[in-house]
Amino acid sequence: MHTVSPVCAGSPVTGTPVTRRSRPLLDPARWDPRGRTAPPAARILFWTTLGLIVLLRGFFSHLEGQFVPAIFEDIPFVYLAALACLVPTVLLWPLLPWHRQPSARETAATAGFTLASLAVFSVIEFGHYFLLATVVAQATSAFGLRGGVLSSGLFGVVNFAVQYSVTEFTAMMSASNSAAVAVSGLIICFVVAGLVAAGRRAQHTRELLTGLERAHRDLEDTHRKLRHYTARTRELAVAEERSRMAREMHDSTGHHLTAINVCLANAERGGPVPDQVREDIGEARQLAKQALEETRRWVRALKPLDLEGRTGAEAIGTLVESFADTGARTRFRLEGAWPESMDGEAELAVYRATQEGLTNALRHSGAGHIDVTLQVTDDAVAVEIADDGGGADETAAGSGFGLTALQERLVALGGSLNCRNRPENGYVLTARVPREVDPSLESVS
Repeated sequence: MHTVSPVCAGSPVTGTPVTRRSRPLLDPARWDPRGRTAPPAARILFWTTLGLIVLLRGFFSHLEGQFVPAIFEDIPFVYLAALACLVPTVLLWPLLPWHRQPSARETAATAGFTLASLAVFSVIEFGHYFLLATVVAQATSAFGLRGGVLSSGLFGVVNFAVQYSVTEFTAMMSASNSAAVAVSGLIICFVVAGLVAAGRRAQHTRELLTGLERAHRDLEDTHRKLRHYTARTRELAVAEERSRMAREMHDSTGHHLTAINVCLANAERGGPVPDQVREDIGEARQLAKQALEETRRWVRALKPLDLEGRTGAEAIGTLVESFADTGARTRFRLEGAWPESMDGEAELAVYRATQEGLTNALRHSGAGHIDVTLQVTDDAVAVEIADDGGGADETAAGSGFGLTALQERLVALGGSLNCRNRPENGYVLTARVPREVDPSLESVS
């Protein structure tokens, strides 16, 4: 019945679901026919083939004056039953699987669709190879090479049975035509299998690239944490050295100054001495007292962050309390909850800013009252040190060595420092530090 015609090399079902249209044209995954539904090329081929079958059957019926072709006049019911199988092909088309591991329902739909297509294939005048391509491509996508080879063989067998029993073709001609049909199906099968394999390799490559990108991000994050850890380690080493220096200053210099002050007091209370000598002793006692107070201030400023196991807001509160015996009244207030996961460098910067503010208030401002407010927000921690002292020269406010170093440290962490005189006399230092250090900024120890 069917004559041999060359198979179009481009007829194998290709295409991808809608989600793949943005990929480059030469991307192998774009041409992978597998997906939740039929690829666009398969849908176009199937519906175009069915439409042409119906239109051409109507056209030939009009020319021949009868609906059943002449070669089927003896068995019209067979022809009509085979042609009626167009209905189940249309009904089963949306249920076909185009992915591996189909369900039992999808497998049954594929079997019914293949049988109905074979029946239609045996009686149509046009679209034999298009229908063959559709069925073989679907079977290969869902069931692999075995499904494609099996469907190709079935088309060859049906073609031989119809040509040998209905037409006047000899057995040899029927066999050669049927072999051509089966080989065409095999070609389509292997082409689709190659596209599927290429798509699988492309997907595997994308997964590897995604894994490499994720590993790269993890490595960058680890590197950032290592930098912060290294900076924190350096800071802790400096803090340990400061602690040692503070102990030495307290145990040696502080002790000697205290002893000098006691000796001078004894000398002042001793026997009669000239007024000039008594005046010199009093001045020496005052200088020794000032030196002792200055030493104590430096001892407090050199205290490490992790003082007696305290960290965070507790350490800052302890620091503020330790300045209470200098003569100035101190008050500490915490607004918000201290973040447990705060970056170590940021926490240390807040502590150092508090130290600098308290030290400056005592040394330069002559403050009698100091308020320290620690405010915690969703993205930052701010500390404000306000005093009622004499303030600072407007031209020099915030330009000292300690404040300059503190500002550089805060800026390196993505924070800021603001120093100003208060309108009602006094000085305010406000330091703001982000809770999470920006990975793109280098740490400053």
